Amino acid sequence: MKKIKSYSLAVLVMAIFSMLGACSDYTPRGYEEVTGLESVRDLKASVENRVVTLTWALPSAKDITGVSVMRDGDFHNAVTLEGNVTEYTVKGQAMDQTVLYTVKVLYSDNHVSEGVSVDATVPFEELPAASGVRSEVSGRTVTLHWSLPSAAGITGVRVLCNGTQVAQFEGAVTNCELKQQPMGEELVYSVEVIYDDFYTAKATAGTAIVIEKVATKAAYLLLADSPSQLPDDDERAAAAWFATLPDAEFVTISQISSLDPEEYTVLWIEIDRVGLAYGWENLPDGVSSSETIEALKAYTAGGGNLYLSNMATQLTVPLGIVPDNMAPSLFGNGDGGSGDDVWVINPYLGVDFKDNGAQGYYDRTAHAIYKDITLEDPNNYGYLTVPLIGPGQREDHNCMWDCNLYGNGGYADVIKNFEVITNSLVLATWGHVRDHCVAGLVDFNPNSQHGRCIANGFAAYEWNQNSGTNPYQHNIEQLTLNIINYLK
Repeated sequence: MKKIKSYSLAVLVMAIFSMLGACSDYTPRGYEEVTGLESVRDLKASVENRVVTLTWALPSAKDITGVSVMRDGDFHNAVTLEGNVTEYTVKGQAMDQTVLYTVKVLYSDNHVSEGVSVDATVPFEELPAASGVRSEVSGRTVTLHWSLPSAAGITGVRVLCNGTQVAQFEGAVTNCELKQQPMGEELVYSVEVIYDDFYTAKATAGTAIVIEKVATKAAYLLLADSPSQLPDDDERAAAAWFATLPDAEFVTISQISSLDPEEYTVLWIEIDRVGLAYGWENLPDGVSSSETIEALKAYTAGGGNLYLSNMATQLTVPLGIVPDNMAPSLFGNGDGGSGDDVWVINPYLGVDFKDNGAQGYYDRTAHAIYKDITLEDPNNYGYLTVPLIGPGQREDHNCMWDCNLYGNGGYADVIKNFEVITNSLVLATWGHVRDHCVAGLVDFNPNSQHGRCIANGFAAYEWNQNSGTNPYQHNIEQLTLNIINYLK
């Protein structure tokens, strides 16, 4: 019986072959190409409704186990189809672009036939666009409405602000609500209609909007009756500094559920205590209770942003900011010790690969959190870093991610894989690290479930140095101020 397989270009990687040799004459790993073996016959390509359909006839041999299909000589995306398959469909091929498909027959003795090729072109279509984009503004919330064309194949809608995507929806959606939109600048919203999950109609722009600036506040989750009653010196120092900021307020756990994200745009949770057990379930003073987690989820779902520092980075798990299997794994809670070096963080990820290109090199110094911070090299590493705490007594309280645990996922390196999985931007690694092994300061992008989150799990981010004045205290404070302003 004839079997039919249908795949989109986005899922071809589910059956990838790793190939050796030239792309134009690939051989699947574990197979040997044998001249004279029967290959497919009558290979044809047809295009209808933007779908490419390949058909062929198989040889009469009884030891056929399947076929291999490759596009444009790219052996990385070759896919195997098991059994007596004689048809294969591809969705999402770019319009007005000719693609060459090559089919080979696989035999049970690990032999493979020579390839037969055919090309296919999806004709260009000017797909019907949305119309009548209009807006309503309430505070910093913008509600958009639009009309969709009466066309077949609409599978989603993408919304852009000043040309950058800010939301995407499945189905024939005709309105959306966008919270905490930028203030004091011209905003032009546009709508793109998505067809067949892959094709996008020309964007339709709406009326430009300028949201007047409104006062916003930063909140600090106070886990005591007053800052001076916090149980750890580092938490006391952080809270005391926070109290000096304008438009800053302390809130208690019971007040989280009533926080208005339009007014309190960022909530800072700082937990840094000697002896605290590993695991978000062990976070103190009711932070890990189901009621607190649900209140934080509601706050962030409403557009509220979070700054999670030190041991509080573990909250990224119950709040759904990272998957359950990606909790911060590098953890310390001891008294620490003395040292003569300077503890620094490194915003240049992959220093060793800057020139050779074997893996990625990422310069994060242009990010807003590094504003007005002078980079230095106090340890003579040969590249600039951000010093956070000087020689003397330091508590080794890391609470951050070992990216090696998750592999590279087919990307250039483990940092890029981490960023793709978690929808984030890694902003710094340990100061001495020249590759990509750890993520200590991460900017997690907002989505439909939560607002933006900055997580800072560096031990070097210590608010009170026990052995005396920290010569780099100004960097601790400036970095924190930048993060709060960025999230506001």
